[in-house]
Formats: sequence, structure tokens, C-alpha cells
Amino acid sequence: MRRGYTLIELLAILAILGTLFALALPRTVNWRDRLAARRAAAEVRAFYARARYGALARSARVRIELSSDSLVAVLEGAVDSVFLHRPGPRYLGVELEASRPVVRMDPGGFGWGAANTKLILRRGSAAESLTVSRMGRIKWWP
Repeated sequence: MRRGYTLIELLAILAILGTLFALALPRTVNWRDRLAARRAAAEVRAFYARARYGALARSARVRIELSSDSLVAVLEGAVDSVFLHRPGPRYLGVELEASRPVVRMDPGGFGWGAANTKLILRRGSAAESLTVSRMGRIKWWP
């Protein structure tokens, strides 16, 4: 009785595994791009909501500056002061495109110059879209 495998059998198994891996790799890359874009969209949405609630809580105008490198919320007054600052989605490898990179909120949380502001977050072939309404609310289009 013979024990073990022949070289031909091992090479056949390696060829099958290599083929399966080659088929699965592009899907894995697309999957990682989708996850990164979704995570970035969730982070931008959460940042926007915190800045909006900051305007409501402080009864002050807030300027939200959105870029790939950083997300900044500034209290506007006699002297502007940054009260929220986060790294932008670029740290996840995601690019942010904004139709208006600066959005302002009045003390009631309503957007000024925010009507239909579109934010697109892209990584590879994956993209997520956020839209800011006239009322200052943000909508995620998954």
C-alpha cells in the first residue's frame, strides 16, 4: 500500500487552487473598494450630522469645509473657531468630489448654499453618493 501523493497529483491541485485564486482576486479587490467607499460615506455623513447638531446646540452659524484631506467644522462669529476636525476620506484611499466644498448652517441647522450639494466618494470602481438638501439634511444613496 502506497502512502502520500505523487508530484503530478500535487501539481494538479496547485493548478486548481491557482485558477480559483485568480478568479476570486478581482472580486476581492472590488469588494475592498466598496467597503472603503461605504465607510468613508458613513464617516462624512456622521461628521456632517455632528456639525449640524453643533450649530443647533450652540445657536451659532457653522461653516463645514469638505475635502479629500480633511473635514472641518468652524463656528463663525467675530472670531472663527474650529470645533470639529477629522481626517478626510483620503486616509482610506477614497477621493471626495463635492459640487460645493463649503456648506454653511444657520443657528437653526438649516443649510445656506447647501441646496442639492452632491458629494461623491470614489475608490477604484466603487462610488457612494451623498446629497445635502435645502433644509440642511444629508441623504445617502447606497
